[in-house]
Amino acid sequence: MTKAGGGFARLMNVERLGREPMSFDIRATEEECVALAAALDILGVSDVKASGSLMREGANGLVAVSGRISAMAVQACVVTLDPVEQAIDEEFTVFYTFDPRDITVEETEKVVGLDEPDPPTLITGGRIDLAEVIQEQIALALDPYPRRDDLPEAPVEAELDLEQAKKEQGVHQPFANLRDLMSKK
Repeated sequence: MTKAGGGFARLMNVERLGREPMSFDIRATEEECVALAAALDILGVSDVKASGSLMREGANGLVAVSGRISAMAVQACVVTLDPVEQAIDEEFTVFYTFDPRDITVEETEKVVGLDEPDPPTLITGGRIDLAEVIQEQIALALDPYPRRDDLPEAPVEAELDLEQAKKEQGVHQPFANLRDLMSKK
């Protein structure tokens, strides 16, 4: 993920984060929405709101950032390139760590399930940029193939069974009657 740029940053100092959660409530300005749309390479984004909390996770030292994000994104239709709006309203939880050993990838192959959390991100300078979290969550929620609702559906060819397809194509089957001949003996 690229850094959220163009003047959109919300740094939270988490060095002294204790047992009590620290809450946040972010509303992006118009200029920040323009910078966010440029960073996401989409036509536009507006009404970006995020709220939630940062909290230490037990003895492991992880910092959990949990919350809800809402926004209105505008992308180009994959067929006509017309603007297509998408309302985004997602809950999220991401993890951060102070310990670089927590983010090392093991050399062994590991299957990661969809329900498992992503590995934590390293906290640098004692701060977490919530603008990066917002940008990442919007990017994950975007429709990868935005399409206008009023476009006709692409025709789907009906599936034919193999025998029916062979008959329609007139495929010659030289041994088709062999079973019948063998059973008459």
